[in-house]
Amino acid sequence: MRKKIHRLGMFLAFVFCLQLSFFSVQAQENIQLADDAKLLTEEEAAEINQQLAELEKNTGWDLMAYTTGDAGNMSARTYTETFFDEHTTSDDGIICGIDMDNREIVIRAFGEGRYYITDSRTEQILDAGYDDVSDEQYGNALKAMLREVNRVLQEENPKDNYLYDEDTGKVTNYRQGHRGLSRLEILIAAFAALAAGGFTAGGIIGRYRFKLGAYQYPIEKNGSVRLRKKEDYFVNQFVTRRHIHRESSNGSSSGGGKSTVHAGAGGRSSSGGSRKF
Repeated sequence: MRKKIHRLGMFLAFVFCLQLSFFSVQAQENIQLADDAKLLTEEEAAEINQQLAELEKNTGWDLMAYTTGDAGNMSARTYTETFFDEHTTSDDGIICGIDMDNREIVIRAFGEGRYYITDSRTEQILDAGYDDVSDEQYGNALKAMLREVNRVLQEENPKDNYLYDEDTGKVTNYRQGHRGLSRLEILIAAFAALAAGGFTAGGIIGRYRFKLGAYQYPIEKNGSVRLRKKEDYFVNQFVTRRHIHRESSNGSSSGGGKSTVHAGAGGRSSSGGSRKF
């Protein structure tokens, strides 16, 4: 009896350790704010975390902010993209940062966020934080940038915008970027269809007590066909003309905002920019 209790206790302790390790990994992967350069007060960090939480709630994306004093010999853009890749599994998100090593403020957008953070919007977000970061008001700089991000998300219509890949020259408008289903979505849809079909077939077989391979329906005996004569007469014809808005030859809608994107070290495409201070 004592051995069983001891084994049960060891098992529960093992499960508890696994849960702790799981939650610690989750917490590490879902960082919202990382003040590695120690530039923020506790009050500023709390306010920025609140801003990030509200943005995540409103968008369903991953929103992040960071400060660093050591970019590891990477450019500000590369460091920001790498930071985002290492701390999220989401396809969509936005990250703002203060890189003291390269002396730059940074904004990068991923996935759906790229259609909001256009080149012109990038400059507006950098403008919002530039004066404060130049005056060494780092917390105010990040808060101002995030407020501008929130304003952009409310005002911008992503369907009007397009992506320009600076590496390949490819142009992708919103409709083209949302064409088709992902592999995961296809697998989920296939599984759901198979499950629904299986339940339906099983219900029919159970209800009518079919024996697979033995039941035959006597269609000659029970079936019947009735034919009716029907004639159609052409009465009148109406022609309606309307102007169809055409896209420009490069695939983008006229008047739409351009987001210059490129693939980072991890292969993830992002828009945005940075500015020296």
